[in-house]
Amino acid sequence: MSELARPLAEAAERLFAQRCGTDVVASADAGTWPQALWSALEALTPAQLLVSEDRGGAGGDWLDACALLERAGEFNLPLPVAETVLAGWLLDRAGLPAVAGPLSFACTTVDLAAAHRQGRVAIEARNVPWAARSAGIVLVGTNASAEAWLLYLPNGAYTTTPDRAPAGDPRDRVAVLDLALSAPGVACQRLQGLRHAEVLGRAALLRAAQIAGACRRVLALTLAYTGERVQFGRAIGQFQAVQHQLAQLAEETAAVRVAVQAAANTSEGPWSVAAMAAAKLRAGEAAGLCVRIAHQLHGAMGVTAEHPLHQSTRRMLAWRDEHGAEAYWARELVQALRDAGAPGAWQAIVAATNR
Repeated sequence: MSELARPLAEAAERLFAQRCGTDVVASADAGTWPQALWSALEALTPAQLLVSEDRGGAGGDWLDACALLERAGEFNLPLPVAETVLAGWLLDRAGLPAVAGPLSFACTTVDLAAAHRQGRVAIEARNVPWAARSAGIVLVGTNASAEAWLLYLPNGAYTTTPDRAPAGDPRDRVAVLDLALSAPGVACQRLQGLRHAEVLGRAALLRAAQIAGACRRVLALTLAYTGERVQFGRAIGQFQAVQHQLAQLAEETAAVRVAVQAAANTSEGPWSVAAMAAAKLRAGEAAGLCVRIAHQLHGAMGVTAEHPLHQSTRRMLAWRDEHGAEAYWARELVQALRDAGAPGAWQAIVAATNR
């Protein structure tokens, strides 16, 4: 963790507490772009967070990025902060200039290496977050060797139509019919030294960090509600059955945060994909359990539009599936352990943590 982590987390928490209330989230869910909130967020330079200082960036690392995304998830920040952080890092890895404004990110099955050879690309991508609102999109594809390839499209080089938005945050269908890669602002090149699985793993890690923050918010809301809701003459939080559920909710919240921090601390080296797979897998499991417990304990109140619980739980369930759900990352975890030559799970844990 760099020296940036603590002041970044504190600054983000102050900013989101002051500027990202439930009314702002509700307005954004209804389709209003929170420009004032984005302008304030730009002071934290999310696109430059993972860029080295000698290239004009903040010099942060993946622990710093996860600290920022945890706070964003806790406050249901209705902005493409995860996408902007990741896209900024990828543009820097490709040696491309920084882009001002919000950015979007998505993976694609299109063979970008073949498109690079042909000099033209046609592409369609579903459920791309914030595409219509972004200054540009970073798309990452692969080739037969599983190497990562980057395609950057500035806004205007693609068309968008609204897609489903289960979390409230907008998702768009992006289409490029036949675009010359020599067009202004467009770039397509191999990400030297990066495999496609590593890029997808980092996208999943940032989503897991958002889930960790949302779990913390859900825990706080549930503790407050069970401490206030009175039945049979006492707060329901005093009943032993409810306390058991609160304990499990707290356990899940702590577990996902530990998994995220462990993966962020193992973001380089042979165990990186395995660690990120474990974090997203654990975060997905925690999301499902936390949503179920929270809504059980809130009862009918938790599903009303007036109560803020749904702002967190809807996002958690959407993030759970994005960049790979539990089944996908369970398979990737097993494959990553095999690739690293681990004879068993315990040996893998020892090898990964005793670096």
